Amino acid sequence: MKSSFVELTGIGESHVNCEEIDTNDLKENEAIIKAEYSMISAGTELSRAFALKQGFKYPVRPGYCMVGRIISKGKEIDAEIGERVFVNAPHASLVRWKNGNDVQGPMIIRLPEDLDPIRATAINLLLVAIQGVNLTEVKLGYRVAVFGLGNIGILTALLYKKMGCEVVGLDIVENRCELAKVMGVEHAVSEKDQLEYLKETYPDGIDICVDVTGLANVIVDAVAAVRNYGQVLLLGSPRQSYETDLMPFLSNIHMKDIKVIGAFNKTVNVTPVPGSNDSMLRNFQIACDLLKNDIDVTKMITRIIDPNECQQAYYDLMYNKNQTNSIVFDWTNY
Repeated sequence: MKSSFVELTGIGESHVNCEEIDTNDLKENEAIIKAEYSMISAGTELSRAFALKQGFKYPVRPGYCMVGRIISKGKEIDAEIGERVFVNAPHASLVRWKNGNDVQGPMIIRLPEDLDPIRATAINLLLVAIQGVNLTEVKLGYRVAVFGLGNIGILTALLYKKMGCEVVGLDIVENRCELAKVMGVEHAVSEKDQLEYLKETYPDGIDICVDVTGLANVIVDAVAAVRNYGQVLLLGSPRQSYETDLMPFLSNIHMKDIKVIGAFNKTVNVTPVPGSNDSMLRNFQIACDLLKNDIDVTKMITRIIDPNECQQAYYDLMYNKNQTNSIVFDWTNY
């Protein structure tokens, strides 16, 4: 069967290509899935579209946030033909995908039929936010500063609010701050000097600082802004080099007894293990419930487009941040 897919072919260059998908002799853990919608994960995909991430070569197939329906499957797939599933596959109209047991590996997970498929494309982004929040020690009334109000940053801020925290979101892009307010993060500011703002507004310091940007200079500010015995959560993936004197940064961590927490999504178990029910599958169900009942991610979507508009989409996400937040590909006509 024919499949169309988005392909990055060079820095800032992308298009839709085609290939033939072999649908025969499916393994027990494999399925053929017809895509409905897929969301661009701006942080990860822009790092590849514009070569911000080092160590890979073009062409690259981006994407890991797809929703579609099963058209054929192996017997181990926990969903029926015709049912809607979430798949962490690249942007494509049709995929042959398998269900693995590694968080960063291929997965096929059944979706509730009453969950809007466009909202469901945000599940992977919400999973990142959920795991990060769960890694911190949270108490009612804690002050939390979230640096970076892209999609994951806004979702993270909303989760901390739901847990009874006083949350301030920070981003130099005014449009993101305004969107965060629309989404429910009332205290969102676009101050250029974020550290100075936090020190003036919260002289006693912040309980938890969360970096969602992955920018080293922002992490330095987060460590400086947190209170004694506070926590700094590194939720964004560092990708760019940064030169500085490390002594003040390390001294802050040492002298203030700060706990710095890495939050790469691979560290959570797929299924519960003895002594802990924290798992990716549990977080998946939490994410579905939040998307159905609490968090309207459609407010975050700037537009839904034909995949052939991919090059303009990546350009706008990179260079037109004040007008563009999130973009979803519509595969229903392919």
